[in-house]
Amino acid sequence: IGYGVHGHGVEAISFFRKMVTSGVRPNAITFLGLLLGCSHQGLVKEGAEHFQMMSSQFHLSPNVKHYGCMVDLYGRAGQLDKALEMIHT
Repeated sequence: IGYGVHGHGVEAISFFRKMVTSGVRPNAITFLGLLLGCSHQGLVKEGAEHFQMMSSQFHLSPNVKHYGCMVDLYGRAGQLDKALEMIHT
């Protein structure tokens, strides 16, 4: 989460991949850090992929903080329609 909190989205994704490859199972906090990093670095596609991956691959239910990160991610990227969609989900 440290990389993500400090806006280092690329590094957060790289570390996440190393974790998963090593057999470490991510949790909700792991994904929160990833989404924060993606949001602050403008990695919209990557953020959306990891948000979907939470439930599809790791069977984790996104909570209000995850949705908030996605609203922030889309809002910063100027994709207000997608941000509103997240709010209404």
